[in-house]
Amino acid sequence: MAPEAKLFDKEVAAIASCSKPLNELFSSLPTTIFEVMSKLAMEHSSVNLGQGFPDAEGPEAMKQIASKAMYDFHNQYPSLLGVPELRQAVARHSEANQGIPVDWVTETLVTVGATEGLAACFLGLLNPGDEVIMFDPMYDSYVSMARRSGAAIVPVRLRLPDFSVPLEELAAAVGPQTKMIMLNSPHNPSGKVFTRTELEAIAELCIRHDVIALCDEVRAPGVWRR
Repeated sequence: MAPEAKLFDKEVAAIASCSKPLNELFSSLPTTIFEVMSKLAMEHSSVNLGQGFPDAEGPEAMKQIASKAMYDFHNQYPSLLGVPELRQAVARHSEANQGIPVDWVTETLVTVGATEGLAACFLGLLNPGDEVIMFDPMYDSYVSMARRSGAAIVPVRLRLPDFSVPLEELAAAVGPQTKMIMLNSPHNPSGKVFTRTELEAIAELCIRHDVIALCDEVRAPGVWRR
């Protein structure tokens, strides 16, 4: 074993043997279902449908650009909001693909993956005592991120067989402490795409009650193929 690996193992062992309590909020959370199912899939050599693993390595042009950037020494601290050229491209993409004009200077932010962006929104927008409406079933990371901000989760159960939104129950779930509605379409884990009627109802509630809609659209580029 390399010296670096031995040192790392010692550091991990030291942390594990520490008598000081861990963060109570995170230590009380269960192991993510993705870790559980991936472990079982590996143990039994089964097909893992628990996570969205892409079946391609990504666009060739993007890989070439990333490789060139490494050799061109683009590895220093950029603006904390993201590289201006990338933010400008994000704004152009938003207007071209979603019809939403975006001011790249004041309305764009680049994060290291969507999960960090969502965590920043939860931590930056929510206060202890606020309530977040989430559609159940839900992506489990939403719960831990929202709870870390001190907010309470208000679940609204989607109805089988088509995972439709119970609009009356959703309206009843909105109260004086409601700060945010977490919207994920296409929905994870069901794959449901919210209908125009459902989206308009959610938008109307947000406007009427001054509620933030946090939209996780990580799968949006593939919607048209469905």
